[in-house]
Amino acid sequence: MNTAALIQLWNVTQIHQGTSGARAAAGVLLGLYNGSRFPFDLTDLRVLDDSNLEAAMEVMRCDASRCQMEVHAWLNRLTGRHDFGQRFEHLAHEWRRKGKCKREYLDPLSPAHITIAAAAPDDAGDAA
Repeated sequence: MNTAALIQLWNVTQIHQGTSGARAAAGVLLGLYNGSRFPFDLTDLRVLDDSNLEAAMEVMRCDASRCQMEVHAWLNRLTGRHDFGQRFEHLAHEWRRKGKCKREYLDPLSPAHITIAAAAPDDAGDAA
């Protein structure tokens, strides 16, 4: 997995909440997290700027060609956390995605939103 691209895409969902770019980034991540529950319309990629489009394509390419673990598991590993599965469920709820969880089924998050420090250039490849 290109961890730098994954972190970039996650951070778009956290920093630019309410924007079309954050919606598209969330759609890519949720589609990789559980494509059956959260289908992704590929035309949504059109709203991403060049850098975020490249990150989205790279994350999808890595996941499709050599999936070593799920995207939420990568983020857990990169951050030392264990709550990214629940964070993805909250992301789906926030964007009212098909297959979303009902609010009453979501555990509270602390903090509610987090950004991840960008990976060092040496971390951009398969290492994590």
